[in-house]
Amino acid sequence: MEMCFACKKCRKVFRKDMTNYEEEDEFCPNCDNHYVIPAKTPAMGLAVEGDDPRLQKDFRKKQAQFVEEDFMSDRMG
Repeated sequence: MEMCFACKKCRKVFRKDMTNYEEEDEFCPNCDNHYVIPAKTPAMGLAVEGDDPRLQKDFRKKQAQFVEEDFMSDRMG
């Protein structure tokens, strides 16, 4: 089974036979660039994804209320 590959460095297209794929086939035949990237294995972990507005507090709202109360107390006497 043949597959077509494109090298990002020299921008040339080439074919590789995948039935007998070996370690030296990981390099571009034109410029010798190593085009195969090692795969990352998935690792378990806990993480928070996304931007949920319920998780983020905006402290500026409280500060704005205190500032308005200060201005109003000066005006009312």
